[in-house]
Amino acid sequence: MAESPHPVPPGTRLLHIGPQKTGSTAIQVAFRAAQEALEARGVHYATGARVRPAVAGWAFGLKGRPAGTPRPPMRFWDALVAQVAASEADRVVVSNEDFSRANPAQIPRILDAFGGPDRIRVVLAARRLDLFLPSQWQERIKAGDERPYDEWLRTVLDRVSDEPSWDRRNVWRSHDLEVLVNRWAAHIDVDRITVVMLDESDRRRLPAAFEMLLGLPADTLRPIPTRSNRGLTWGECELFRGVNEAFAARGWSKDVRRRFIRGQVLTDLRDRTPSPGPKSPPLPDWAADTLRELSEQRIDWLGGSGVDLIGDLEVLRLPDDVETVAGPFPEPPIPRRVVGDVVTALIAATLAAEAAEAAAIVAAVGDEDDGDVVE
Repeated sequence: MAESPHPVPPGTRLLHIGPQKTGSTAIQVAFRAAQEALEARGVHYATGARVRPAVAGWAFGLKGRPAGTPRPPMRFWDALVAQVAASEADRVVVSNEDFSRANPAQIPRILDAFGGPDRIRVVLAARRLDLFLPSQWQERIKAGDERPYDEWLRTVLDRVSDEPSWDRRNVWRSHDLEVLVNRWAAHIDVDRITVVMLDESDRRRLPAAFEMLLGLPADTLRPIPTRSNRGLTWGECELFRGVNEAFAARGWSKDVRRRFIRGQVLTDLRDRTPSPGPKSPPLPDWAADTLRELSEQRIDWLGGSGVDLIGDLEVLRLPDDVETVAGPFPEPPIPRRVVGDVVTALIAATLAAEAAEAAAIVAAVGDEDDGDVVE
């Protein structure tokens, strides 16, 4: 186990690059909630002109923007850069999981924008693969994918095909730690990169790591579960797979799905307590050996990489007794509350759309009346 012995020096810009599905939303919520306490301790959490720094990243050109949405104006990126440059705090934090998607041409521009590589500490988190991959599959279901977990997993773990699929590139671009670290280490000294090993049994690991790096008292950063990006349960995912299949069968456009499912239903569910039932799908037995091999490779490489490590590398190892399933992949029992939550969320989306349409009609009529007034 390796621990950073002291906070980063004053003047440091701490750049948290995610990657996705490693607690980024929760830590960002914790930073926002603690802003007053942070400022009192000489730490500034920069968000630019928007609450979510991701918008600034999309304006810069980072991948991760929801499909079908326009690229935000560059002023959002400029506002974030200006806020960091203007801060007189001892330490400044910028957190955006889409930084992990940055390409080799974008990375030096990002580093220069926030003060240059000599002032920056890059921080990223690593999560056990068999726990991370179900979360990534859930995101694909939210985006409209129709494949069950085992079918999607075969594509992601395919190491035979000469031409990697989009799914495989999408997962491993940010979660192949050797590739990700080396992409950044080509532009910043490797000892300025910190990797936090996430322990699923210790939810304080990531907040505690940031508190240590920033010289903050324990419990300054407190994640707020009701404002975090909770994942779907396995049963909820299966229901949405069915919805995705039905949308495809009707030939409805991605725009319709985005407005109703992504924009309304999933937002509604996010604020509710997860429905009962298994949180994630089980691990197919055929995938266990591959994930075990990949995990060993990650641990061996990290141990000799020269990066700053926080936490125990052993938490990244696939346990010998990890539960697997053999034979045909099972389907989960779907409790009636899951059905109720999804159906009522769909109804809420419809009511919201009707209310917006009615408001638009009222506004249009009002405009016409104004035009008829004679002075």
